[in-house]
Amino acid sequence: MSRSTLQRIVSLEPSVTAILFALGQQARLVAVSKWCDHLVNVGDRPRLPSTWSAWPEEIAPLSPDLVITSVPYRTKNIVGLLRAGLDVLCLCPQRLEDVYAHITWLGRLTDAADEAERVITQMQADFEAIRQRVAGLHRPRVYVEMWPKPPMSSPTWVAELVEIAGGQFVPEQPGRAVADDEVIAADPEFIVVAWAGVAHPPLDRVARRPGWDQVSAVREARVVAVDEIWLNAPGPNLARGARLLAAVIHPEVFTADGE
Repeated sequence: MSRSTLQRIVSLEPSVTAILFALGQQARLVAVSKWCDHLVNVGDRPRLPSTWSAWPEEIAPLSPDLVITSVPYRTKNIVGLLRAGLDVLCLCPQRLEDVYAHITWLGRLTDAADEAERVITQMQADFEAIRQRVAGLHRPRVYVEMWPKPPMSSPTWVAELVEIAGGQFVPEQPGRAVADDEVIAADPEFIVVAWAGVAHPPLDRVARRPGWDQVSAVREARVVAVDEIWLNAPGPNLARGARLLAAVIHPEVFTADGE
């Protein structure tokens, strides 16, 4: 597939859509996921289910040159897209370095390599500015949860954001199901609730978990919600996600809106 023919893209994740918009390539998007307008104004483009629930019957009639998906995946859905004869690019970011790589790839695919470099450079500059502002401050223990049943800690790139924002991500090995006793033993000083797809998570439900009343964050009423889209969508928006975390962890330095 030559880049010149890549004119009809379907994006099934907000992160992908945000990247293409940041690259100035939104004109190539013929459809997006229903969650994408949480990050950018997608206009009147068709809204589709995300990668997890995508089916070829909804996508094939759009005649896309490429369908771009990202984590999380269900194998049967991706297989269905491929069996329908659709070209599919599957992204599986784990770390911030992967996010940068994916921005680079999408820039090359859409003849926007220079813009991709600019976006990455700006993200890195934003992260460095946050690091400088929290340098030398106490680094509290922070647990960030992306799903409640079972409790799952946020992925590795969020753990990196916590470090950038001046905290220590606990417990170790992010992006997995965690047991109550692990969180209790780690004794986070802040608990950040960022459940995927949940706009207003009930924070009291977290505080009422058996044994969690022993945790410093619960005892000191430091269980807070952060708009999950800024953390869970691995794209340029992570710079704002890091600022929002910094506002939670170091309110003496950052204001409530993360600036």
